[in-house]
Amino acid sequence: MRPEFGEAEIRQLITEQAEALIGKPVKENDDLFDLGLTSMNAAHLSTWIEETFGATVSLRTVFEGPEIGLLVTAIAQPSDAGDQT
Repeated sequence: MRPEFGEAEIRQLITEQAEALIGKPVKENDDLFDLGLTSMNAAHLSTWIEETFGATVSLRTVFEGPEIGLLVTAIAQPSDAGDQT
């Protein structure tokens, strides 16, 4: 994770991006797929996270934890070798 981003800012930016992709408000613990996130948009979100925060969050991670809070946690954790799907 790039040091210039704090957790609150990461949460805000991911929420804004998810809302733009889905087209409706998103709360931290909402399941993004239940709100209408598509597989294509999940891939876009994964790529956007890497480009924005310099953190690798695989598409698998998005599918297994499709909530803002879980994505923030995934970004904040150091990327070990295991998340390359």
